Amino acid sequence: MNWEELVELYDKLEAGGKPVCPIAHTYITAHIAVLIDREGNFLSAMKPKIKGELVSVPCTVESEGRTSNVAPHLISDQIQYVAKFPQYEDKHQKYLDQLMDYVKNNPNDLYAEAVYRYVSKDTLMDDIKNFLSEKENIRQKNVVFAVYGIPTEGRDPFWTDYYTTKVLRPNGICSITGQPDYIPGSYPRDILAPGDRARLFVARQNPIDNYPQNAPGYIASQKAIHALQYMIYGADNAERVDAEYNILHQKNIS
Repeated sequence: MNWEELVELYDKLEAGGKPVCPIAHTYITAHIAVLIDREGNFLSAMKPKIKGELVSVPCTVESEGRTSNVAPHLISDQIQYVAKFPQYEDKHQKYLDQLMDYVKNNPNDLYAEAVYRYVSKDTLMDDIKNFLSEKENIRQKNVVFAVYGIPTEGRDPFWTDYYTTKVLRPNGICSITGQPDYIPGSYPRDILAPGDRARLFVARQNPIDNYPQNAPGYIASQKAIHALQYMIYGADNAERVDAEYNILHQKNIS
């Protein structure tokens, strides 16, 4: 199966309502799930019932491929980003600034706005304290957010549209589709499983003079990666990618 066929497969899966990861999203392992209401008030928290449960979360080119750089995902992320964690306040501030800027430019995204209202209160660490252990590397635990009454299941189509049309501007020709697209400076790793460091694409480091770059475009590369991920584990482990559904449908909200 070549890259063009993977892109076509993604389009067919998406059209068929399959739980493929959206464009400008990535999978993270859910360690703690937080449920809030539309006004940003805390309702409850829980640990996923299934170990290794995955949820798709909005991301950027930088956050999806981050190593030592400070690059937050948009909404759900590690504690060191979504909360004011000692010695890592710069990460939290960058997370807040990015989310605030996005919310201001997208007033219709009620999911993102509710999360921003909540994290701005700086109560997260106290709200989830019963789920934290001193024996764990707390700052790198992932917190995923769900908003009661807004069943997005980790997907944010508002973000996908905004990021791919307003933030990323075409700077080259996609080698897969032959169409103008944004050619990223890096491509994500951890394709087969979180932490495996596998990559599908490697960025070209030195563009030739002023000629447009010719490499996999952002949208096509995202489709190819997510189609492959679906074939590897999404189709056979649907329950592992329904974290937010489980949060929203828990029986006891306290």
